[in-house]
Amino acid sequence: MTALQKRLVNAYATLVMAGRKKIEEVPETEWELSDGTKTTLRAEVEIEIANREVAALS
Repeated sequence: MTALQKRLVNAYATLVMAGRKKIEEVPETEWELSDGTKTTLRAEVEIEIANREVAALS
């Protein structure tokens, strides 16, 4: 994931967690990760939110 993509994921995750946006409003733009895996912006935002929740509960 590029630095720009990571910033975008973090920004959307913050907005969704703050209740300013719904996860359904996050675009499903398709990306290719550095290892060649295909993913979407929405999937990466969901993963980031999950990681933050796990970190907060640990």
